[in-house]
Amino acid sequence: MQRKVLVATVATAPLLAMAFGAYAETVINTARTTPIATATATSGGAADDVKVDTGGGITLTTAGPLVTLNSNNKVTLGGNGLSTVGVDNSTGVLIQGGTTGSVTNNAAISLTEDYTPTDTDSDGDLDGVFAKGANRYGVRLVGPGVFTGDIVQGSTGSITIEGNNSAGISLESGLVGNLTTGGSISVLGDNAYGVHVAAPVTGKVTINGATTATGLNATGVAIDGNVSGAFALQGSVTSTGYRYTSRPAETAIAKLDADDLLQGGPAVRIGGNVAGGVLLNGPTYSTVVDGTTTTTTTISSSTTSTATISTYGAAPALLIGSDTQAVSIGAVGAADNAYGLVAKGGISANGVYDKVTATAVQIGGATGQAATLAGGARFDSTVAASAREANATAVNLTAGANVPSIWNRGQISSASASYAGSGLTGDARGVVINAGASATSLNNSGTIQVTRTGELGDAVGVLDSAGTLTNITNSGRITAQVVAPAVKSDGTAPATAAVATGTAIALDLRASTAGVTVNQVAPTSSSATTTFPSTDTVTTATSTTTTGTPLILGNILFGSGADTLNLQAGSVLGDVAFGAGADTLSIGGGGVMLGALRDSDGQLAINIGNGSLGLTNAETINASSLTLGADSKMVFTADPSANNGAGANTRLVISGSANIASGAQIGLRLTNLLTAPTSYTVITAGSLTAGTINQDLLGGTPYLYVASSRTDTNNVYLDVRRRTAAEIGMNSAQSSAYDATFAALGKDKSIASAFLSQTTKDGLLGLYDQMMPDQGEGFYAALQNVNHAISAATAFRPDPGDRYGPDSLWIQEINTLVRRDTDDTMGSDTQAFGFVGGYEAMGDAGGALGLTLAYVSVEEHDIAAKVGEQTTGNFVQLGAYWRRAIGGWRMNVGGGGGYGWYDGDRTFNSGDLNGDGVADVQRKNSAKWNGYTFNAFAGTAYEAKFAGRYFVRPEASLDYLYLSEGERKESGGGDGFDQIVHKRKSSSLTGDVGVVFGADYGRDLWWRPEVRVGYRQLLAGEIGDTVAQYTGGGTPFTLAAANDKDGAVTLGFALRAGTPMSYLALEANAEAAKKQKRYNLKLTGRAMF
Repeated sequence: MQRKVLVATVATAPLLAMAFGAYAETVINTARTTPIATATATSGGAADDVKVDTGGGITLTTAGPLVTLNSNNKVTLGGNGLSTVGVDNSTGVLIQGGTTGSVTNNAAISLTEDYTPTDTDSDGDLDGVFAKGANRYGVRLVGPGVFTGDIVQGSTGSITIEGNNSAGISLESGLVGNLTTGGSISVLGDNAYGVHVAAPVTGKVTINGATTATGLNATGVAIDGNVSGAFALQGSVTSTGYRYTSRPAETAIAKLDADDLLQGGPAVRIGGNVAGGVLLNGPTYSTVVDGTTTTTTTISSSTTSTATISTYGAAPALLIGSDTQAVSIGAVGAADNAYGLVAKGGISANGVYDKVTATAVQIGGATGQAATLAGGARFDSTVAASAREANATAVNLTAGANVPSIWNRGQISSASASYAGSGLTGDARGVVINAGASATSLNNSGTIQVTRTGELGDAVGVLDSAGTLTNITNSGRITAQVVAPAVKSDGTAPATAAVATGTAIALDLRASTAGVTVNQVAPTSSSATTTFPSTDTVTTATSTTTTGTPLILGNILFGSGADTLNLQAGSVLGDVAFGAGADTLSIGGGGVMLGALRDSDGQLAINIGNGSLGLTNAETINASSLTLGADSKMVFTADPSANNGAGANTRLVISGSANIASGAQIGLRLTNLLTAPTSYTVITAGSLTAGTINQDLLGGTPYLYVASSRTDTNNVYLDVRRRTAAEIGMNSAQSSAYDATFAALGKDKSIASAFLSQTTKDGLLGLYDQMMPDQGEGFYAALQNVNHAISAATAFRPDPGDRYGPDSLWIQEINTLVRRDTDDTMGSDTQAFGFVGGYEAMGDAGGALGLTLAYVSVEEHDIAAKVGEQTTGNFVQLGAYWRRAIGGWRMNVGGGGGYGWYDGDRTFNSGDLNGDGVADVQRKNSAKWNGYTFNAFAGTAYEAKFAGRYFVRPEASLDYLYLSEGERKESGGGDGFDQIVHKRKSSSLTGDVGVVFGADYGRDLWWRPEVRVGYRQLLAGEIGDTVAQYTGGGTPFTLAAANDKDGAVTLGFALRAGTPMSYLALEANAEAAKKQKRYNLKLTGRAMF
């Protein structure tokens, strides 16, 4: 049913009709199955506006348009919208050119088909085409003639199309008015378009909402006709030809068919002129810089969305250019918006699958047609490209592109990755200016970051193959990195670690012949002009704070012009190569450059004010002049192993004058071990004027060495020699191994490099101590404690009375800790834990005979040990003893022998020297060896009672221990770390005297607390010296054992208790010597029968 609605009074109707035509409209508010045209919309066949309202809708089963605007009228869609299923050559709204009116869609236009792909080959993924039908359009404008009026899809509107050679919105004839889309547009099929502007638009094109196009050559938004206004994207646009845009597992990828891997078209293609510029709308931000701290205030809109452009496949996400015609893009606005492209929203391209390139932004086509952006391009958000086994390019200017200036305030990034062992390559590229393109200025206040992960392939931040860049200013970060892949395609690590052979290039300017000036400066405060519509007044401001300085990471390669690198802030970390021409390197403002420096023709002027230059190439550098200010620092590199051991070093040969102000600092970096004192010539000049060179920087020379500088008429020298053990402050043990260890470093370049990276005493000794063998002193001391515990256990009667007999079994748990300091030897912490069991027969004359069986486990850690380093020993010992008590006297003697087996693990861990979170150098070795022991002891004591329950017991004892260890040979750490430690024998006779104070409580159930004060002294014997040598050869070295003659004060406590048939004791004591502390805890139990 349809009805006529009059919107004017009878009196005014004639006047309004004369001015505007009748304002009546034909309203469809029920389901309709026949098409309608505005020219014959009324029941009488007269022209009228058409409105699909609540409850209404049009559904057709035949080809043709559902609604035709073919008169000067309006079409407004609401209600249930327009739909067909499986109808080819159908159009939701067909607009005939030569008319005036408007089209507004606030409903759903759905031209689909009853087709769903299935898995026909049972391989786990769908098969078949995306769509079978064709020529389906949501809104289509055709000629002849132009259409005057706006075409609008509101936020509640949607267009869903399933069909090949189809489009959501297609303008095939001129439009005088604005095209605005919102809501959603989704098109599925080959050669499909979400929005296709194929004819001129006199007005503005604004894309809001979400637009997606999926299929072979499917394009999200194509502006192929000229636009007199601006093209503004304020929503999302996505294109792909893939069935799956997320990369599945490798096993699933192998099963994908060709129909799963189709290549779509660009997400956004601009192939016509756009006079008002291209705006990808988004937040506006301003910055306030205070030193190295930047506060960024971001102003976001609550009604205007942020643009996002995404493509999955080889096509560019954003393409500005044509293969058939020149393209000109006007500026978006004035001042900071005076750029043809202002990208405040994100742009991303992902190749997803192997060997598929990815390009986020491409300016220019493939045939060299001109593509000109007035003012250039400005990027405020993210521009990202990602590919596997192929090139990934963030911003690509092809032949014909003319982009005067590129200003990056956001993050431009690309990543290309390959699996280990794939044999495939790819490059990660940030900004590329191809031959035939033109860009003269690059200003980066954001981030340009490129990463190539693979055994082959390069990472290039900025590549100017056209040679048109003349000025690059960086106040942000430009980083290029090449990383070795960690896994193969099956997810496992390669048997041999992969090696990245590519090059990380921050700036490749080799094509330039006119000269390029690269300025790195501190960031400055900035503000930006909003691009939100004037009606968009609801905004939100948020602030964030970051800290950092400008950085260029990667090589800088100049061409043959007169080039300048002006570093006035932050760091340049990478090699810098100047070509021919009168070049200049200037460093000030606290700037730092670290890398190799080269100049092909020697016309380089080097000027360092308040800045630092670290030269990493040990070769001659020819330059025309050198100026080092009072606050300057320059570090040279020497490689003693270069030229078959003849050595090489950085040497500046200045054809003109070299001026070195007083206070300038010169330093030295060594890449290999220097085995003999050497004098390096680091500067030679035609004329040299030098003040007093500050020696402080030479303190940063590897701590293994002592370096000093001197000058003569035309030269500057650095004299270097190895630091002595005394100068380092080594103890006697460390000193004994110094020469042998230094020689061993030559067998392991990685360990040597770790040593050369240490510039402090603590850092050097922290590594050096890890090279030392275990001296076993703490181990021997722990065994002394164990045997003394056995001696003490056999000396005690089972109860405090005079009863003798019966036989008894007893067991004692032993815990001991020994801590030795590092004054003369390698300090250690040693723990022992074990059990001693005994059987004892007591006679009625006061004597007892017994046997003992002991098991003890000893574990020793050097104080310098890293995680995983330890020496462990396990001993079994058998012994016998005799004890006699006469009145208050007690005497005991005994002895035994044992066998032990050792396991030793020694590790080297350099720590994280390069800041990547992983230890740079790690080594681990192990060894097994055996040993045996013999012990003997004798003791006496007299216990006297006083004041009833109290007693005092003076006592004295002698303990003898002999330990023999076999030779051990380490393996697993390499010739520069593994050692052979020769046989070692140790013996000791110690005397112990003390006095015990205690009290007796109870009779049948008794207990007695005791306190003991004593003194222990070594009477004879000594710990064996440790004689070792590295397995890589060299002279054996001896680590002398500590002089253990100093006595020790002992303090103990015991709590003993028992019954006529049992006994229990808890004993603890501590011993303090000058260089050693011992702690013991024993628990003893006895049962008599």
